[in-house]
Amino acid sequence: MDIRTAVLVDGSFFVKRLDHYKRKFFRTADPLTAEQIVKALVSSVRKHLRYGDSGKQDTSHHLYRIYYYDAPPLDIKVHYPLSEAGETRCRVKDYKTEPSSIIRGEVLEQLKMQRKLALRLGTTKHDKSKGWRLTPSATQDLLKKRKSFTDLTNADFVYEVRQKGVDIKLGLDISTLSYEKQVDKIILIAGDSDFVPAAKMARKHGIDFILDPLRNNIDPSLNEQ
Repeated sequence: MDIRTAVLVDGSFFVKRLDHYKRKFFRTADPLTAEQIVKALVSSVRKHLRYGDSGKQDTSHHLYRIYYYDAPPLDIKVHYPLSEAGETRCRVKDYKTEPSSIIRGEVLEQLKMQRKLALRLGTTKHDKSKGWRLTPSATQDLLKKRKSFTDLTNADFVYEVRQKGVDIKLGLDISTLSYEKQVDKIILIAGDSDFVPAAKMARKHGIDFILDPLRNNIDPSLNEQ
């Protein structure tokens, strides 16, 4: 019996986890290229289809489609919050030329050419009035008095960027696949507990729902039946 399998991937989560393991799997500390990221995605999907849940080789799983959820990289210029020593004005951060933004854009372009892959894009939002915030480590340093405010540099800040519409698209696809019985199995590569209601709904409709958190610690609710 053929098991029609859909693989849903939270793109932002996948890339972050991949970066965490790049030393082990790619033998490098350098930023991963778009080619490496896409190759790792395809390899991960094939592994799920080849071995199923038991870890033993299984030829009954057939790919229905890969759904990849992400948002385009930010394409703006913003001034850093602090001026460095010797500078008369704050430097400008150009997201369009940031290496991570370039690679992310290349990944999305390459995925568009992949067979049996549906790209689901949300939008990237930002608010210039409250964009910069202290990093968690800088906040802890201030609270524990390891740093004073005069010691802060631009490296202690991060610009707040949010994805919009990605979770909704993912939830709608799970609902559609489940209600219309388009697949027998859904594999979700993610680590966000926001997907719990959709996962429960799929299981109630007889869909074999599998979560792959890529060895990340996850909210126990994601494993709830």
